[in-house]
Amino acid sequence: MHRSFQVTIWICLACLVFSGALVTAQPASQVLSPADLAAQLRQIESQLDDNSRPPANALPDQWNIATSEGRYSIPAQPLRALLAAGRLPQARQWIEQMAAQLESYSKPPVESVSYARQALSKILARREFSGVHPPSAWDLLRDRIILWIVSFLQSIFGFAGQHGAGGQVLFWILIAAAVGLLSLWLVRLWARSEPTLDLSRVVVREGLRNSETWLRDARLAAAGGQWRDAIHCAYWAAIARLQETRTLPDDRARTPREYLRLLRQDQPSSHPLRALTLGLERFWYAKQTAGAGDFEESLKHLEALGCRVD
Repeated sequence: MHRSFQVTIWICLACLVFSGALVTAQPASQVLSPADLAAQLRQIESQLDDNSRPPANALPDQWNIATSEGRYSIPAQPLRALLAAGRLPQARQWIEQMAAQLESYSKPPVESVSYARQALSKILARREFSGVHPPSAWDLLRDRIILWIVSFLQSIFGFAGQHGAGGQVLFWILIAAAVGLLSLWLVRLWARSEPTLDLSRVVVREGLRNSETWLRDARLAAAGGQWRDAIHCAYWAAIARLQETRTLPDDRARTPREYLRLLRQDQPSSHPLRALTLGLERFWYAKQTAGAGDFEESLKHLEALGCRVD
């Protein structure tokens, strides 16, 4: 009994020594970068191509990689199982996929700023954004003037609060007169630069002209290279034509958008009038640069409304 116990102790000691030797024979896997691990996998793949298959037990239990986000471990058990079973095509496929992912992660990221700038340049190159531009020197000067006026008025209001009632009444009268003059000056100033306020060219005598007269004026303006005026006359020729056919009421006091809302979307004349209205807003009110092609497109929509443009 005592002898069998000693034999058991010696067997246990031998197992411990053998397991320690195995641990010493297989050092801990070092921490690699994605590019280094991809290079190791490519080397293993080249050994498979040379028919010198590495033993499955020569691979570590896992590969440890370090990235900017943290540390990760990739188990080698799937590759070891494929090599042990002799399934070399599947092993090559596994190595190829894993190496490709690691190599793509190692590549520098695409310059997102330059890509976004290129995408923005393509969008701004479209026709509808041709009038988009940074603020001009005049716009910046006008904003500074407005800020100076606001600051000046605030300082005056603070000064007025320090005087008596009688002086304040006279003071506020002067302030009201000054504000009225400034408001009148600003309205005239903006009317010259803002297209939405430039309404002086739409006169009442337009209601006395028929579609043929408007079309003749449009062709005269086009012959002189005045494409914006030609598109403007073509739009009013369309309005006069729809009023002559009783499609629209005989009322020239409405805005272009109001004329458009008077038509149902299922009416045949709705689409041509909508296109002519967009052209009027872009080239007449927004003062975008127009050309012969824009005028020819207006004539096509005008012809769809029943006008003879020949």
